[in-house]
Amino acid sequence: MGRIIPGVQVTVVKDVLPQQLAPSGILGVIGFTEAGAEGDAPVVHRAASWNALRAACGPASALSMQAARQALDNGVSELVVVSLPHSAGTTATAPITAVGEGDPPPAFVLSARAPGPWAGEFAVDITTVKAGVFDLRVVRAAAPNEEVEVYRNLDVVADSPRNVAAALARSLLVRISSEGAPTLPADGRYPLAGGADGNEAAYAAGLNLLTDEADVDLVVAALQDLSSSARVTKVYSDIIGHCSNMNDDCKGRLGLGQLPPGLTAEQATELATALVSDRFVLVAPEGVVGAVAGRVGNLPYFHSPTFKRLAGLGALPSLSLERQRGLLRANIVPVALQRGKGTIIIRGLTTDGDQISVRRVADRAVRTMKMIGDLFIGRLNNEDGRNALKQKLTEALLQMEKSGALVPSTDGSDPAFKVDVYSSQQDFALGIVRVDMAVRPVRAIDYIYATIQVQV
Repeated sequence: MGRIIPGVQVTVVKDVLPQQLAPSGILGVIGFTEAGAEGDAPVVHRAASWNALRAACGPASALSMQAARQALDNGVSELVVVSLPHSAGTTATAPITAVGEGDPPPAFVLSARAPGPWAGEFAVDITTVKAGVFDLRVVRAAAPNEEVEVYRNLDVVADSPRNVAAALARSLLVRISSEGAPTLPADGRYPLAGGADGNEAAYAAGLNLLTDEADVDLVVAALQDLSSSARVTKVYSDIIGHCSNMNDDCKGRLGLGQLPPGLTAEQATELATALVSDRFVLVAPEGVVGAVAGRVGNLPYFHSPTFKRLAGLGALPSLSLERQRGLLRANIVPVALQRGKGTIIIRGLTTDGDQISVRRVADRAVRTMKMIGDLFIGRLNNEDGRNALKQKLTEALLQMEKSGALVPSTDGSDPAFKVDVYSSQQDFALGIVRVDMAVRPVRAIDYIYATIQVQV
């Protein structure tokens, strides 16, 4: 509106300022936790440290979802934990025989604090100390002398400070699940048994919940039961499909899985062939996928995980050089112990043979394009608006080049990126602006070939 009285009218136009992208290396983990989910639907928790995860999901989650703890130990930026409902799996139990003649009901029933077969490696030893008093030990079934938790001089007196129910409320592994007051137990060893992992549908439901977490760029299913290759293949195929679908929405993700134990070289190659994708990483041996995901998430998105050291892992099955070569030929990522280097990732590859870092750089460019493009919707109906979009994209890609994510060709003849923004007359009539963008991600140099001339 024009002014009536002479004076000055000022209009302030705010420049388009893109928001900062979420940090890379945010890992979505799906599996069973101690807290679980109320009802039959999974729930989402976020944690950037073990203390935060323990407070949200319970300490037993370190065993039922080992991948989460390994990822945090290796410096992942943040965890998005999808806790499956306990009804989706089966919790291991140990009925404790009661003292008495005949066939009395159990003195009490112990159950693991989270579903799944993880608790099958533990057993409970009951030893009578004196009349009405007993010791309870939680031990590893395969190593009877390795005590994990010890509770001494317990009783079953209701108001006693040493009541077994009150003592086991502090346990990180088991709890009393039977109703009614406990009675005196008989001496013996009682293994925890009957735990079962969730089925494919349970993990698929968890994947669906990750769809709404836009900043996740790494995905792991914390499978506890890897005994069925068909089941493992189905869950990992669902992850590949999920990552591909998210890529269509400009939210590219990388899935990670692990090779089941006991597979021959031919079986491992067959499994990897069924999971060929530029959005999936298959690692070996079993039990290291969380550490690899954490290390990848800890690195800048354009850095290769090749020869990077892993932390928080115990003794691993030995991989011979021949076995490592066979895995790499099948595009499976080996993790091995090397003298002078520690436990390292031998080479970072997706199952289609591309480098992990190249895929992550491309995903970062796509997310950048999406973020900046959203700001210009409704502003591109003239050449100035389209030129502004081009300049903002150029600015963002130039920053990626300065940081080392994008590089020119080795001979310098081709730039690190190219951008063009245009609209034909027909596109203009339909409300379409087209962006052509080419990026050249930096690649890891994994091999050095040297020629040494010995002169005399």
